[in-house]
Amino acid sequence: MTQHECTLDISNVSHSTSVVIDGDSCMSKSEPTAVLRDVSARVHGGEVLAVLGSKGSGKRALLDVIAGRATGETRGRITLGGSLLTNELFRRHGGYVAHKCYLLPSLTVRQTLSYATWLANLNNRELRIRQTLADLALSQVANRSVNDLTKPEYRRLMLGVQLAKDPMLLLLDEPTWDTDPLNTYLIVSMLWSYATRRGSIVVLTMETPRSDVLPFVSRVTLLCLGAVVYSGPTRSMLDYFTYIGFPCPELENPLMYYLCLSTVDRRSRERFLESNQQISNLVEKFKIEGGLYMKETPQGPTIVKETPVGYLHKGLGRGIKPGCFSTLLALYLRGMATTFSFNKGGLGHFAARLLLLPFCLALLSILYSHSSPVQSRIFLQTGGLVFNCLTLFYIGGIATTALLFPGFRARYYQEKREGLYGGAMFLSSYTLLSLPLSFISTIITIGILVPILELDLVSWAYASGILWASYVTAEQLTVAFFMVVRRPLTGAITVLYLTLLSLLVASGGVRSLRNLPKWLAAISSALPVRYASLAINQLTIDTPSFLNLPYNESLSCPGIPGLCRYPDGRAYLVERFTREGENISQVLNIDLNLLISLAFALGLVILNSIFYLLPLPAKIKAKFRE
Repeated sequence: MTQHECTLDISNVSHSTSVVIDGDSCMSKSEPTAVLRDVSARVHGGEVLAVLGSKGSGKRALLDVIAGRATGETRGRITLGGSLLTNELFRRHGGYVAHKCYLLPSLTVRQTLSYATWLANLNNRELRIRQTLADLALSQVANRSVNDLTKPEYRRLMLGVQLAKDPMLLLLDEPTWDTDPLNTYLIVSMLWSYATRRGSIVVLTMETPRSDVLPFVSRVTLLCLGAVVYSGPTRSMLDYFTYIGFPCPELENPLMYYLCLSTVDRRSRERFLESNQQISNLVEKFKIEGGLYMKETPQGPTIVKETPVGYLHKGLGRGIKPGCFSTLLALYLRGMATTFSFNKGGLGHFAARLLLLPFCLALLSILYSHSSPVQSRIFLQTGGLVFNCLTLFYIGGIATTALLFPGFRARYYQEKREGLYGGAMFLSSYTLLSLPLSFISTIITIGILVPILELDLVSWAYASGILWASYVTAEQLTVAFFMVVRRPLTGAITVLYLTLLSLLVASGGVRSLRNLPKWLAAISSALPVRYASLAINQLTIDTPSFLNLPYNESLSCPGIPGLCRYPDGRAYLVERFTREGENISQVLNIDLNLLISLAFALGLVILNSIFYLLPLPAKIKAKFRE
């Protein structure tokens, strides 16, 4: 199979997107702005195309248009191997390495590549992983966690996640950004080696190209303000610019020299006007005289040899079709590997999932470990312990989600753009990972309270179910906010404020429900905090140990009616948690309140799954772009 059989042809592509103007006003407006203007380029299999341009020239926009990720109006035609390059075709045969890529830090290099190939539903995964590790000089760090990699190693691993899929078309946005000269040379040479060995097409953007990468760049496209100054073979670039009157000086880097030539000079108004006019002339000259250079084919066909990775590109019949169960299993096992890895990241996940709640409650229980069974203190102390315990579980759910979920979310948004899976699949795998671990943490945490509250086995089970439902509710509320809030701290603080407000209103721990205004009582009945607090208070206070308690160490009850207010725990609950006209047996019903608490948690899980299926507005999606 020759390299000529695979060609990416970009013909007269123009793209415009909406830019917000008057963004500080309440009635902000947007107007279309041209990002690409009549861009044409061609690159054959086995070649590396470097898209050069200064910041704002349209380099990333061109990659996004090719990959089908651009938002806005696009005109023109892009074909791959003679077939129109649709989003589905690119998903099956293309790879995209973004400028910034988030990889799960507690996974090892080998695990990262393993789950990437699994999610893509590829065969010969072990062969692909070994070949990719060798090609990118990562074999020596294969068992090192991602968090311990150097910047060059991390960037090569970013490439490896896509190279392991053996894409026919590989797009890379600034792959050498923030790398030293040696690693820049290594990365570009590795991409060239991959392209020539596999017969693939590699398109990369560069803002400051070095002269030592020139031998590895087959073709160059120079962009300025979205227009093409030159597009064609690198070896013909000098001839073309010399022909139109701009020869490259000796000992100059041709790539950098012509990039500066096609960059607007903004140091003064006169320089701006002069350089802008010069660039307009260069664009017009290339439209007239550059067509032959762009369509120039490689000098000689190169025969691509088969490699141990698998097979050659044979037309467009190969594709990535992930299965639902396989994808869910891969996501779940990847989450488990992230949580139980023996490194700093894994230990942090493990501590947040399983040890945070028991540790905090152990500290809290010290304050309530010496309660006296007298009416003047026991009701206040037990109610305070219940309120603080409930608050702790809500805050624990928020804090754990704020610490762990954003990392999974960042990886999800990147993999979603590759078409590997959707929001419901992502949330299902995260929930399946979180629920059992949070339940185990809850059981351990309630075990600390058993000797303090004198809970039996049944009460332990009820308390675990109630507080676990509260934890899951807080977790799912935080997940819902993180769908539209990018900053974890902002989202966590917002949910925390709402949670504390609901605890103050509906828990009965600060103000009794009996004395709430009608409108506030109606609101409290729609909050899960109310039912969790009712159930846990009844579980701990409506017990035989609260029957006929003395007022204090020196005054027994029944005695003075104003002091001995509560003959038993139920009387305290009726006074504090019920309102006039309510059916006490229905309000103080542990089973019913437990079911309502679990229903709230389950309902939020289902609701989040629906939310993550819905398409997000462009303004919200822009927050999560790389």
